[in-house]
Amino acid sequence: MPRIDPIADDQSDPEARDLVADAERKGAPDPRIMSIFVRSKRSGRAWARYWNALLYEGVLPHRLKELCRIRMSVAHRCGYCSTVRSNLAREEGLTEQLLWETFDYETATGITEREKTALWYADLFKQSDGAIDDDAVFARLRRHFDDEEIIELGLFCAEVDGVGKFARSLQVLSWDEACEINPNLQRETERASRP
Repeated sequence: MPRIDPIADDQSDPEARDLVADAERKGAPDPRIMSIFVRSKRSGRAWARYWNALLYEGVLPHRLKELCRIRMSVAHRCGYCSTVRSNLAREEGLTEQLLWETFDYETATGITEREKTALWYADLFKQSDGAIDDDAVFARLRRHFDDEEIIELGLFCAEVDGVGKFARSLQVLSWDEACEINPNLQRETERASRP
C-alpha cells in the first residue's frame, strides 16, 4: 500500500486525468506513481511535465536514457522504478533480455559504445557525490557526446537519482514485490553484492 494515496476520481481534474492518461500510453512513469504526483497541483504536476520532456523530448535517444534509468533504479532498489518499462524504449528495441545483458555492459554486445559510456556515467553518478567531478570523466563523455547531450545526461541522472529515492519511499511497490514480479532483480542484486 503506497504511503500516499493516489488521487481519487472525484478529486481529479482534467489536467490530472490527462497526465495519468499520458502515463498509461507511455508506460513510464506509469499511472500508479503519476496518480500520486498529480495530487500536488503545482510541484507534482510541474515535475511530471518536466520529466516527460526530459525523458521523451530530449536530444539523447530514449533507449539510452531508459537503460540508465533502470540501471540506476536497480542500484537504489526501487521496486516501482525497476519494474516500470517505457513503451517507446520497447519500440526502439529494448527487450528484457537486452536490458539484463547490459548489467555487464562492458562485455555486452547488444549495446553501442555510446550506451556503454552513458551506463558508466550513470554508475559513477550513483556511486558518490564526487565521482563525476573529474576531468577524466568529461574527457570520456566528450568522445561520445556533445555539450548539449552531456547536460541532458547529467540532468537526467540527477532526476533519476533524486526522484527515484522519493518514489522508493512512497512504497508503491516494495523491492520484495518487485523481485517476485521480475526475478532478474534479485539475481542482479546478488551478483552486484559478490566481492
